[in-house]
Amino acid sequence: MDIFEELGIRRYINAQDTFTKYGASCMGEESLRAMAEIAGSMVDLAEVQEKTGDAIAGLTQNEGAYISNGAAGGLMICAAACMALDSEEAYHALPESGTRREIILQRAQHNPYDKCIEAAGAKLVFLGEESMPPSEAELANAITEKTAAIAYFIYHGRDGSLPLERVLEIGHAHGVPVIVDAAAQNPPAENLWRFTQMGADMVIFSGGKTLRGPQDSGLILGRREWIARCRRWGPPTDGVCRCCKTSREAMAGLYAAVKVYMARDTDEERHRLLAACIRFEQTLHTCGFTRVRREEEGPVGQDFPRVLGEMPFGSAAWLCAEMKAEGVYIGSDERENTIILNPLMLTPGEVEEVCDTLLRCTAGYLASNRNEW
Repeated sequence: MDIFEELGIRRYINAQDTFTKYGASCMGEESLRAMAEIAGSMVDLAEVQEKTGDAIAGLTQNEGAYISNGAAGGLMICAAACMALDSEEAYHALPESGTRREIILQRAQHNPYDKCIEAAGAKLVFLGEESMPPSEAELANAITEKTAAIAYFIYHGRDGSLPLERVLEIGHAHGVPVIVDAAAQNPPAENLWRFTQMGADMVIFSGGKTLRGPQDSGLILGRREWIARCRRWGPPTDGVCRCCKTSREAMAGLYAAVKVYMARDTDEERHRLLAACIRFEQTLHTCGFTRVRREEEGPVGQDFPRVLGEMPFGSAAWLCAEMKAEGVYIGSDERENTIILNPLMLTPGEVEEVCDTLLRCTAGYLASNRNEW
C-alpha cells in the first residue's frame, strides 16, 4: 500500500500551472536521489548551505547563492539582511525596532507577497500610483537615512513601474541595495543571471516551480557580500528569520534540480512544448472551441507557449470543475469564457490524457444539452 492509497490522496495531471496550491512541479529522479542520500546522514547545515550555494552560483554565473524555504522565505531573509547589514544588535532587534527599516516599493507592484518583507520588520514605503510609476525624482527623494533597500517585483505591476535599470541606477547612486523578486521568471534560464548582471544585489526565484526542485525551496542569487549576509542571518541563526528554516534535503534537492535545468537542451524542450500545443489545438478544434489561439507567454510573463480556446457552450468554470473531477487541472479566464492549457509540466502521455479527458467532458455535455449546441 503506497501513501496515496493509505491516506486516500488523489493524483492529478497538471495542465494549468506550477501554482503552489497544486504542489508546484514534480521533482526529477536526480533531486529525489540527492535528497535521499543526504537525509540519512548528520551534517553541518552551514556547510551544506555554503557548498550547495557556491556550486549553484557557479552553475548560474553568479557571485553567490543561498537556498531559502521558498521565494517567500527568500524575501524575508533579504529584507532582514538589508536592515541588519553586519550588526548583531540590529538583527536581533528585528522585527520590533531599527533605524533603517524602510523598504521602498512602487505601488503598482503592491501584491500579497510583499507581506513577507514586512514580516521581517520592514516598513514599506509606497511610491507612485496603482497604474502609474513614480518619477525618477520621486524615487531619489524618497531615499533617506532610514532606507534599507528598494524592492522590485518583476511581473507585478510591470506596466505601471519604472524600469528595473533605472531603479538600480538610482538606488546604487544613493548607496541602497535593490532586492528583485523573480519568483516564477523561468524560463528562460538566462534570467538566473540576467538581473544580477544588470546590477541587482539579490534576486529571488522559486525552487519548486520550473526549476523542479523541492516545493518548499527558494533560491537567492546575488552579490557575494549580500549572500554572505543571508548566510549569516538566515537559519539556523536564531532571530526573526528562524522561521525560514531550510532543510538539508531541500538544499541537496534544489542543487540537483538546478544542475539538470542548466544542462537541458532548450531546443528539445521548445520542440516538446510546441508539439503539445499543436495537439491541444487539434483537440480544441475537434471539440468545437472558437478563437483557439496560442500565447507565447506564461501567466507571469515566462517564455513558454500556452493554448487558449473560447467555450462555444457552457462555461469555462464548469469545464474546469468537470476536468478536475476527472483528475485534470486546467486554467480558465472566466471573463472571456476561455480555457487555458499549459504544457509545461506534462509528459507526452499526459498530454494525450488531457486531450482524451477534454473530448470526453465536452461530448458528455453536448449529449445532455443538445438544444444549446
